[in-house]
Amino acid sequence: MRAILLVLSMCLLVTGCNPKSDQQTKTQSATEDPMCKPTPIRYFDSEQKAKAVTEQVNGIDKAVAVRIDDELDVAIQVSNFNRFRLASIEKEVAQKLKSSFPDAKIHVTSDKKLIMELQKLSDTPWTNKQEEACKHKKALKKIEDDMKG
Repeated sequence: MRAILLVLSMCLLVTGCNPKSDQQTKTQSATEDPMCKPTPIRYFDSEQKAKAVTEQVNGIDKAVAVRIDDELDVAIQVSNFNRFRLASIEKEVAQKLKSSFPDAKIHVTSDKKLIMELQKLSDTPWTNKQEEACKHKKALKKIEDDMKG
C-alpha cells in the first residue's frame, strides 16, 4: 500500500513541476508577434513630407504625422470658423496624402485627444530594437483603432 502511495505521489510531483505546453506557446507568441515581423521601420522623411503637404491645406493650424511601415497617420488641428468645414478639410487632406503616398495606408483625424497621443508618439525617440519598435507600432495601431470609432 505504501509503495502505491509513494509511486502516485512521485507522479503528481513530477507532473506538477513541469510547465504546461500551452504556457510555453503563450510566452513564445508574445515575443514573436506577427505584426512586428520584420522589425517595424519608421520613415521620418515621409512624416516631414506628409506634414508639409497637410499644412498647405487652407484652414489647418497644426499637423502631426507618424509613419511606421506602410501606415501613415496624420492628425490635424483646425480652429475657429474653419471647424464648420472640418469634414471637407479632412477629405482634402486625405486626397492630397493619397496622391503623395500611393503605397501608404492613410488615416486622418482631428480629434484633440488623438492629436496629443500622435504628437507624443512622434516625439518619442525611435529605436531599431525589436521590442521597442513593436511597442511603438502597437501604440500607432491603437491610435488608428480610436480614429475609426
